[in-house]
Amino acid sequence: MADLNECVVKIAVSGETDYFHMDDVVYYRSGMTPDFVTRWLWYFEYLAALVKVNNPHRKVEFYKGPQDILVGKEWHEHRRATLLKSRATKLKQLEKGVVDDDLFHFKSQDNEAKKQQVLAQIDALNRDEFPFEEFPDYINKIKQYAVRY
Repeated sequence: MADLNECVVKIAVSGETDYFHMDDVVYYRSGMTPDFVTRWLWYFEYLAALVKVNNPHRKVEFYKGPQDILVGKEWHEHRRATLLKSRATKLKQLEKGVVDDDLFHFKSQDNEAKKQQVLAQIDALNRDEFPFEEFPDYINKIKQYAVRY
């Protein structure tokens, strides 16, 4: 699980029409000590205020606090294990299911192709070569939201 002595700073903005759902994460930084966040709090609040001034029709949310999500290598291993479980379940469903085959055996061929695809995905996950999105440790899009056009 995530280290409780690490902190996160996050600045998110809502859409211009939907005020209640966060549209984009403008700034995200994890893995900081509480002492570091306390010393640099003025800077993070300044960034949030700068985004708010330049985006008056959006809701700007500033969060600082303990890191309660997995990032980096921990996230990668958790995601890989979850994908392995889901692919194994999908393979069991494909193997157990009775194929209501047609005259030319197209449905059983499709089922066999799906099995081969899932087996290839499981093999790629075991080799740690399966492409999936990584959760970043650091996001900085301040320039996109703090500059007026």
